[in-house]
Amino acid sequence: MRIRSLPLLLLWLAACPLAQRAGGWEWQFAAGPWTLAPLTSPVERLAERIVADEARRLLAPLLSDFTVIAYEPGVEMDSRGFFISAGCWRLLGDGPFALGASLSYLGFTLPFSLEDERVITLQDIPLARIRTRGRGEIDLRTFMLTAQGRWRAFRSGRFALHAGLGLSILRLEGRLALPLTASVQTFLGTIELEKTEEATLAELRRDGADVPSWSLAPSLSAALFYRLSRGSRFFLEIGLSQGTFLAAGLSLGR
Repeated sequence: MRIRSLPLLLLWLAACPLAQRAGGWEWQFAAGPWTLAPLTSPVERLAERIVADEARRLLAPLLSDFTVIAYEPGVEMDSRGFFISAGCWRLLGDGPFALGASLSYLGFTLPFSLEDERVITLQDIPLARIRTRGRGEIDLRTFMLTAQGRWRAFRSGRFALHAGLGLSILRLEGRLALPLTASVQTFLGTIELEKTEEATLAELRRDGADVPSWSLAPSLSAALFYRLSRGSRFFLEIGLSQGTFLAAGLSLGR
């Protein structure tokens, strides 16, 4: 997380009173749970690649005698976390369309398990059995900026249903913890290796690892609004972007 990004969020929050007097503008504030399930998200694919690359680097001394194999460990990843967001929408006349942007702070953890086992053979004669195991996590604390177009699909009484489509960009900032255990069993005996990688993603980039700084992904959302008064509405929103989120929030101004 970068401290200099905090004033942007504070500026958004401070602008709330202005939204009450600015016709055609709408301000939203929301929070809720965040996950990478059930669909495979861009962040999850990047995280799996980071884990696999670091595992290969840690095991390079052990696998140097087996250059004929390509080490491709299986990585199983889970996720859990939360987010808070502030957004602003510009209504396009009196019609059902609006354009908007939001800034979100995300804090979530990606626990993972890494496993790989293979037998090296020469003319069907087993030469070595290589086993690797690891359980760790990637801890992300970062910001995401989303720009969307919105369409009011339905309105009846105090209720309205909106759908949104756009793009989101997420800054990849966080920390990797990867404890790894490996063993190579041959007819000469067993060699074991235990290593642990603990570093921020920024440190991995400085060390030359192929860790991108940003993740760009489409953004889809659907929200159900309930009008509390002329200038305020409560809403529930579900969205797909860098992950999946469910949010509850308040919308102010029209």
